[in-house]
Parts: sequence; C-alpha cells; structure tokens
Amino acid sequence: MRILGVNFTSDASAVVLVDGRVVAAVAEERLNRIKRWYGIPHDAIRTVLQLAGLRLEEVDVISTHGASVGHPDEKAFHAKKAAIERADLPESVREIQLRQMRVRLEHERIVLARRTPGYIAAIRELGRPVKVVGHHTAHAAGAYYGSGWDECVVLTADGWGDEASATLWRGAHGHLTRLSRTPTIDSLGYFYGSITRALGFTPHRHEGKVLGLAAYCQEPKSYPFVRAMIDYEPQTKTFLAHPERGLYLPFFDSPNLVEFVRGYPREDVAAAAQRSLEEVVCACVADLGGHDLKLAVAGGIFANVKLNQRLRELPNVAEVYVFPNMGDGGLSVGAAWLAHAAKTKTRPAPLGPLDLGVAATDEEIAGAVAHTGLRHQRVDDIHERVAELLARGEVVARFQGRMEFGPRALGHRSILYRATDPSANDWLNKRLHRSEFMPFAPATLAEDAAACYVGLDGGRAAARYMTMTFDCTPKMRAESPAAVHVDGTARPQIVSVSDNPDFHAILTAYQRRTGLGTVVNTSFNMHEEPIVCTIDDALRAVHEAGLPYLAAGNFLVEASAR
Repeated sequence: MRILGVNFTSDASAVVLVDGRVVAAVAEERLNRIKRWYGIPHDAIRTVLQLAGLRLEEVDVISTHGASVGHPDEKAFHAKKAAIERADLPESVREIQLRQMRVRLEHERIVLARRTPGYIAAIRELGRPVKVVGHHTAHAAGAYYGSGWDECVVLTADGWGDEASATLWRGAHGHLTRLSRTPTIDSLGYFYGSITRALGFTPHRHEGKVLGLAAYCQEPKSYPFVRAMIDYEPQTKTFLAHPERGLYLPFFDSPNLVEFVRGYPREDVAAAAQRSLEEVVCACVADLGGHDLKLAVAGGIFANVKLNQRLRELPNVAEVYVFPNMGDGGLSVGAAWLAHAAKTKTRPAPLGPLDLGVAATDEEIAGAVAHTGLRHQRVDDIHERVAELLARGEVVARFQGRMEFGPRALGHRSILYRATDPSANDWLNKRLHRSEFMPFAPATLAEDAAACYVGLDGGRAAARYMTMTFDCTPKMRAESPAAVHVDGTARPQIVSVSDNPDFHAILTAYQRRTGLGTVVNTSFNMHEEPIVCTIDDALRAVHEAGLPYLAAGNFLVEASAR
C-alpha cells in the first residue's frame, strides 16, 4: 500500500507511506525557503515521491485533512457573544469584543466553506483517489500511531482546525475513540497567541519566545488577570476561554490587553501565561484519574516543551509521547496513517528516526563548496575532526545525510558548540540574529543521559526528538551551563547509536577528549528562516552568521576559521 499524505495548512508538508512505514517526509518551507508556508505543497509532493522512487500514478491513495468543512460551531460563538453582552464591561470594550467575535465567525465561515474545499479540490486534481479526514483526527492519529502504544489517552490542542481547537481521545487496539471536543472559540492556542501579540511578538510564530521569557519570572504579579482568561470544564472535559475577561484573537490588537501588559515587565506576563496554560491543560489530564497513564499529544500547543514536562510530572501519568512534528506540519503523517489503517485494517509502523528528507552526495557538496572558493578538504574520519574542533572551543555547523522532518534539528542540520561556555547564549544568538534570551538545547549521549536529567523514564520518547524539558542534575548544571536554562531545565536530544550513529560517533569522540557527553545543538538556520535544506543553503547560512567551520558530508569547510 503506497499512500501520499498532504498537509496544506501552515507548515505545509508531504509524506510517503509504503506498507505502513514512513519512507519520506518534507515540509514545503524547506524547499521554497518561506517559513510556515501555507498551501498545496507541490514541491514537497514531487520531492517525497522522488525520494520514495514512485511516480504519482503509482500512489494508491492521497490522504489529507479538512473533513468537517462549511459548518463553524455557531452555537459556541453565540454563547460567547451572550456572555460578553452580560459582562460588566465599559461600552467601548464591549463593542470591540463583539466586533472581534463577529469577524472571527466570518473568518471561519470563509476558511471552512471556501478555502479548505478549494485546497481539497486541488488535491483531487492530482488524479488519484483521495481520503479526507478531520484536522484534529489527523493530529490524534499522529500521536497515537507514532507512539507505538496499544492503549493510551490522546490529547490534541492548537489554534483551530475543522471546528475544534482541542480534542480528547482514547486509543486502544489500533482504533481511536473521541471523548470530547473543545470548540474553536475556546482555543488555548488563541489564548497564547493573544499574549504573544500583546508582548510585541508575532503570533503563530513567536510563542517560543514567550516560553523563553517565562523562565525569568517565578512569581508573576499579572497572574490573576491572565489566569481568568482560560479554564477547564470537568463535566464536559473541554477547555474554556473567556473573551469577556480580556481574551482577544492573536491577529487583532487588543486595547485593554495591550494596556494591561504595559503595566508589567514582559517576563511577568509571559510567566503568567505559561503558568495558566500549564494549570489548565494539566487539570484536564489529572481529571482523567487512574494511574500509570500513557499520554500521547499532538497539535501546536505541545510545541511548548515546558508544558510537556508538567504533564509528565503529573502523579497519574507514567509516560508522555509528543508527536515530534506536533504542529500542522505533522498532519500529513497522521492523515496517511489513518488511510493505511482504514485500507489495511492494520496499524502503521511507529515513527522512527526523522531523517526522511533530501540529502546531498559528496560530489554535489564538493562542487558547491568549490564554487565558493572556500578552503575545504575531504576528511577520512570526519567525526573525529569535528570532535577535535568542538573540544578546542570552535563552532561547527553540520550538514549530514538526509534532512530531518519537523521543527527540531537533531544533528543532520545543526550548529554544534561546547556546552561548557555559558557566554555562548549571548554571542552565538547574536551571530544567528536570534533573541538573546532564547536558550540553547543540549545533545547528550544516551549512555550519559540518566546522570544529566531528572525523570527521564517518563519522557524518553520525547527526549529522543527534543520535545520536552527536564530538570537538570547538579552534574549537568555544573558541566554544561550553556545548555541549561535559567530555571534549571534543559530540552535535550538523547542521542543513541541506533537513531543517529554519525552524531553518536561525534559525541563519543568528544567525550573521549573532554570527559563530557553533551554539546550544544541548535538548528542550522538564521533567525526567521527555515532550517537549511541544501548544501547551498548551508553555505549561505555559514557565510551570513560568520561561522568558522562547516562539516558537510565527509568534507570540512573552513568558512572563517580563526
């Protein structure tokens, strides 16, 4: 069975599934270099088919999402509208909120009734049978089938998709049963996006900056106001948002919310939003009761690695799996897995290593580097040479093998540096044009992980893909301060020889020289650009950032070496 999965919303992507196994997956943004690209991913479709060695006519079915089109949840909108009308608000504020509610309803009518069917019609024009599934159903399938667990609870949450902003499911024996649905109007994603915009960042792009800032404030004074915006309803097992209490859409300016935010340091408001999100989502999972619960999650909310840690720490939770491409980019995989399960009545294979994209041959690398005129040489043991440079305190960008799928760089398109230098957070972020407060993540040898992180057993699958924070041990804090955030946590990638033998070889060689099994691993890209895809992308990024070394395949390039 050969299935092409397609996502046409933000982070548009394509995937090929052969007999239940993901063989190729690529995001359109990596190819066209437009971050968070939205639309039919024609280049990604061509690329994954080529990687899989298939022609389009050899595909048995195309699977995509967008099933519940044309019918926004107007009942929920009218209930919220009535709440605003009853609320004790200044008339000017009430009018603004009611106008925004009307615009939100019209926005979803347009998207659900016009744009989504248009995209699905374009996919049908590819000439193969098409299976259409729900947006959150695809998210749930990504989490459930990706985990490899037979039984678990699945939680999805994002901005919105197909009449919902969150869903709760039970997965058992290869099947998913939905337990609850939170309508779009009560979106936790819109809540966090509202805070993101009010703090001066771009919603749907810079929520990670809010998370980064949150660690700098332990007792936010703005918490009572912010916490009143969202809640959890145990009777229906759904989330609630309260526009009458100050919540606005992220694509609107919110006069009273912006005015409120101006009265507090931005770290305070970020911390209040983060704590509120954690409390509400954790209340939902804690309400499920039981013990030794296995929880699988997907949707853009779960790009929040600190929230994922809080879920793992709940007393009734034994383990948390975060689908590694948790945002809309992963919908192509979830849709494809659902088509496989429906067609074959069998489970697809769990997700393995994410190096599922394009690669470059040594000949292609040599030709591209020669064109730049930079000094370069083929190195017989590139792993040892990279480890030697890292031990000397050099920054090494790495371009190796197939590009990885998802928002994280896991060694194949990464910038590496020793984790012993705490000043790196400032100067390396400046070189990459990133916010100075954003932390770097560590890559740690699997053999050393237990000595570095607390509670690893409950999140090993998440740590495999760098999707959860962990409290760091005193050893980790002392030896690798550049990779430990101000709150004493880190978002590690645990590197095993089975998942990534080349990267594991570098860390092993580095440990042999330094006694340390951890290095800084940050994504190989300039700020606001997608992670590099081709060798030409890599060479340009090295030049713009002024990085000294590039390890590309078996070649070492001296870009601006000291």
